[in-house]
Amino acid sequence: MKKHRSLRIPGGRRRVTGVAALLAVAAVAVVAITATGAAARSNGKPTITLATNSWEGSLANNVVAQYVIENKLHYPVNLVTIDEIPAWTAMVQGKMSAVMEEWGHSAQYSQYVKKSHQVVNAGLEGPNGNIGWYVPTYLMKQHPELKTWKGVKKDWKLFVTPQSSPQGQFLDGSPSYVTNDQALIKNLKMNYKVVFAGSEAAQLTEIETLYKQKKPVLFYWYTPQYQNNIYKFSQVALPKWTPTCAKLKPAKINCAYPPYHLYKVMASTLPKTAPAVAKFLCRFSWTSAEQNKVAYDLAVKHMSNSQAAAAFAKAHASQIKSWLSSKTPCTKVKPPAAGT
Repeated sequence: MKKHRSLRIPGGRRRVTGVAALLAVAAVAVVAITATGAAARSNGKPTITLATNSWEGSLANNVVAQYVIENKLHYPVNLVTIDEIPAWTAMVQGKMSAVMEEWGHSAQYSQYVKKSHQVVNAGLEGPNGNIGWYVPTYLMKQHPELKTWKGVKKDWKLFVTPQSSPQGQFLDGSPSYVTNDQALIKNLKMNYKVVFAGSEAAQLTEIETLYKQKKPVLFYWYTPQYQNNIYKFSQVALPKWTPTCAKLKPAKINCAYPPYHLYKVMASTLPKTAPAVAKFLCRFSWTSAEQNKVAYDLAVKHMSNSQAAAAFAKAHASQIKSWLSSKTPCTKVKPPAAGT
């Protein structure tokens, strides 16, 4: 198994548009051209290119998939770090084979899976994703009213920082993320300012610092996430998500984030060019706990990609065997909720 080599393209959890998207796809083209050389096709099989997004769980999916594809199916694999929306375009252009974890993206699903059929639904990944507002559990125990957004609205003074003063701070990750937080704060008439840490890593560093000092912090967060096995965070209840709310314009959103049934997609050409790989990707399914374990091994134990994947494979030989078995069905996923 090759060591993970990826082109680093700054990214967010949900959407990048315009010039950033074009640059990202152009960058993938460079990787794709390199991958089609004689070395990459030494065994006569095409190189499989998997999209690695900007969170550790995405990489965890990919290193395990890479291990199976290279060691069991004998195709060369490249992992390419790219933002979520450009990955769809890259699949359409034949520069990306598959994405192992999709969060919503209803517009892209409608355009490329349902209408043009240039991308194929590859089934559920296994975990359900959840995005929301969180505080450290120690803070919620001290202030039980923070269990709901109404308590957060009332206690805004707890979260004032030099960056947000005279308002309370709501800590987000990268400004490239498309989130509902600014709209929620405005539409729920809350006295908060969204402060972007700059990246997911920078956001986590700030959360960790405040957590160790037992200080207040209110932030955007999600599951599955391996850090949830290290720190105790509690979710704030926002107004309930409804399909009606999902149809509102982004600036008018006033409800919680929708449920995310994480799923996989692949280029429509993959079942023809690498049928065994396409069938494996369709059967691939695991739990949040399994993903978190591999992500933890990568990020905290600092295992190499091949070491983390081999450790998983050793402990889950029967599971990998089922992914390769014709008796294992593909799990089908319904189109993602509108507005996600």
